[in-house]
Amino acid sequence: LLEGYNYIEDAWRRICKIATVNDFKEHSRYRMTGSFKFERVGSDGELKHGKVAEQTFGQKADTHGIMFALTRQMIINDDMGAFTDIPRQIGMGAAEAIADAVWGLLLSNPNSFFAAGNKNYLAGADTALSVDALTAAEILFGEQTKPNGRPLGIGPRILLVPIALKVIAQQLMKSVDLNETTTANKAKPKSNPHVGKFDVVSSSFLSNASFSGASAKAWYLFADPNRLPALEVAFLNGVDRPTVEKTDADFNTLGIQFRGYIDFGVREQDHRGAAKFKGEA
Repeated sequence: LLEGYNYIEDAWRRICKIATVNDFKEHSRYRMTGSFKFERVGSDGELKHGKVAEQTFGQKADTHGIMFALTRQMIINDDMGAFTDIPRQIGMGAAEAIADAVWGLLLSNPNSFFAAGNKNYLAGADTALSVDALTAAEILFGEQTKPNGRPLGIGPRILLVPIALKVIAQQLMKSVDLNETTTANKAKPKSNPHVGKFDVVSSSFLSNASFSGASAKAWYLFADPNRLPALEVAFLNGVDRPTVEKTDADFNTLGIQFRGYIDFGVREQDHRGAAKFKGEA
């Protein structure tokens, strides 16, 4: 079971906050905001009070599962031992369910999570992944503000790319020297200003045509999800592995039954924690 569960790509763990809930009700996530900037203390020695506010985000876990039955004849006729692989297949199915939920949510962009109005989205030919595009992306991220209008002060940490951009992203993060061709009247520096800045995370789900909004050119920057989560995956009571059970079939049926289930929820959180770049016009 766990072998199958671990077979499926789990790049989503790198960009999502992993959390827990204790029931299936709608839960609220609170992020404290406000101003705790130190103020100059006057001659009377009085300290001013900080101001606290909060932002609220939702989360809810649901049960996802599947079952499979084997008749006595199927078991006896299975001379290749194929049915002994069922727990592994169920484990893979659980991992696929989580991956589909995370990437489906990210790519579908509900409620215009990535939007120019949220200051976390850029489009255009100049957003194709490159040194200049990374520079513009870092500026966009750096100009994000707190609800009170003060600088957010949290920079990006993860560069998320589809498979087609993985090599380019790795080169940008590891190559000290640049060998890009120059355009007319525009010199390029020899050194790479972005080397080692971000952790590269790649996923084949981002460009898979079965997902609405998939693209082989779009890429993302994410803050550390434990500091400023853009997406959160919550598991019931923190159990992030599926449960598989086997039992005899109903009394009137000769055979056995398998069932597997896992309880989780996926929800977007703070839009300031991520930015999307279309990579094309």
